Amino acid sequence: MDLHDDRRVGSYLILEFSNNFYIYYSLNSKFMKKLLQLLCTVVLVLSSTWIYAQPANDDCANAAVVTEGNNQPFTTLMATTDGAAHANDCMSDGATPDSTYLDVWYSYTASFTGDAEWSFCGLADFDTKIFVYDGTASCPPGDDDIVGCSEDASGCANATSAVVFPVTMGSTYILRVGGYGDGGPGESGTGAFNLGEYVPPVGPDNDNCADAQVITLGMDIPCSNVTANLDGPEHPNNPCFGFGDNTVQADVWYSYTANFTGTVLWSTCNSVTFDSRLAVYPANAGSGCPFEDADLYACNDDGGGCMGYSSELYFDVENGATYLLRLGGYNAEEGDGTMNLIEIVPPEPPMNDLCTEPESVFVMTQEEADDFVYTFPGLTIASSIDNDAFLFPKCFTPTSGEFGDVWYTFDPEGRTEIGVRFSSSTEGASYYFDIWEDCDSLGYAPIMDDCFYFDGDDGSTFFEDTITNIPESHGQYYLRISTAYTYDAPGEYFFQLFGEEIVSVKELALESINFYPNPVSDIALLEFDLPKSDDIQIEINDLLGQSIYLQDRGTVMSGRQNMTFDLSNFQSGIYILSVRSGDRVKSMKFIKE
Repeated sequence: MDLHDDRRVGSYLILEFSNNFYIYYSLNSKFMKKLLQLLCTVVLVLSSTWIYAQPANDDCANAAVVTEGNNQPFTTLMATTDGAAHANDCMSDGATPDSTYLDVWYSYTASFTGDAEWSFCGLADFDTKIFVYDGTASCPPGDDDIVGCSEDASGCANATSAVVFPVTMGSTYILRVGGYGDGGPGESGTGAFNLGEYVPPVGPDNDNCADAQVITLGMDIPCSNVTANLDGPEHPNNPCFGFGDNTVQADVWYSYTANFTGTVLWSTCNSVTFDSRLAVYPANAGSGCPFEDADLYACNDDGGGCMGYSSELYFDVENGATYLLRLGGYNAEEGDGTMNLIEIVPPEPPMNDLCTEPESVFVMTQEEADDFVYTFPGLTIASSIDNDAFLFPKCFTPTSGEFGDVWYTFDPEGRTEIGVRFSSSTEGASYYFDIWEDCDSLGYAPIMDDCFYFDGDDGSTFFEDTITNIPESHGQYYLRISTAYTYDAPGEYFFQLFGEEIVSVKELALESINFYPNPVSDIALLEFDLPKSDDIQIEINDLLGQSIYLQDRGTVMSGRQNMTFDLSNFQSGIYILSVRSGDRVKSMKFIKE
């Protein structure tokens, strides 16, 4: 029996059911009031359940069939998460950058061949994240099934998304929309989407490589990639192109012909409104426009110390040669501003820029560290990395980014713990500090499970920590200090390594020994008192143990000794001077400037 109608006549409520069955209730009765309250409660519960019910297309296997059209309503309210996380595609910020939460699914069969656009741009009330997969994929689709994706499309309100993807008439594609989340449960909401054939906007005059704008050296050159389309190559294995985007999106092109031989700085550093990317190709590379991956000459995503992920790079030029300059954005970001293209003498990288050319340092005593007898200065400014061998520091959370690093080598000399003091003299500069076994395989040293991070952004200028669990039998270690250019500014610093004093059981008995000046530029003097006559040898070694100087003084009479050393031909660095007699030795360190 179904309720067909209800109406009020006078002081009675008449409920009409099927089969012409009527029930009359007095509105003045207590029973009637209780009944009305109960009916209102039931209606509210049923309405709430209906509004927030789990979407029918909550699971990939139950994807809703959708066709081309605009303003198609959707909701992810009450949805669950059943799609895969994708670590290399459309990564987001936060603790779970690879995840898409509370997703719903659609099945779309293309009615044309070309490019389709699925857009939530400004049409949803939450931060959307969308993926398009090959329709032949099993549920849930994996990384290899991705056709396209989007996380925070450029110019779209509420961090909404839009993706352009290639389609073939009659082929089916799986569409997935979910929410961003800095950890679960993630965002959800409602809105609408557009799905149809993509009509690219009319781009700038230099939108295509073949129409590159001719420019010369200059400052504050206007630039814009607003409405630009992509026509340059992908670079899938280059550190300039990470974070799930292996090309220069929304690119525009410039042609520059050098009138000198030297180096050019191309920079959008702090001068554009978007996350810029730069790439340079010799005009005669390959077959010219369009270029290929192998034609890339120089590139940069995030310049060291540049705000807003803007960019700068140096590239060498030859007089009369032409270069194609490609400017665009990460993840299809668009914007405008100015750029500089200037002749410059590039900064020299630090002498210890490569792991194969480390600077030698040593472990000093606690007292020497406290008195600042020795400090080891350095800088990451203008440093680079070995693109083929670089491994990210263990305490660096992202999986992409541009770095610069410098290297040192030291010998613990049997110590199982070593103190580290580090001080930055550049405001806002940040550094990572880690230890390695060697340069050949770049194996992390087991003595550090993590790494030290010096965060200059919080106003810090100094930190102190301890390296522990050092095997007594181990020799040289490699120490790396690096800066993540993508996020931090490089700078200058000094550090100290200190520990317990190592005393030889067969130390040569010398009194009032003095070596000066220290540091030394050219001439140094060694003075000591010899208690009794003895056979004396003088040796100078570098910190790798190689003998640089050796002199046998023969039998030396007791008394005050004065010896002069010409060190003008020594390279700058740290050395160990030893006075020996048989198996007894007295050693000290000195610095050659």
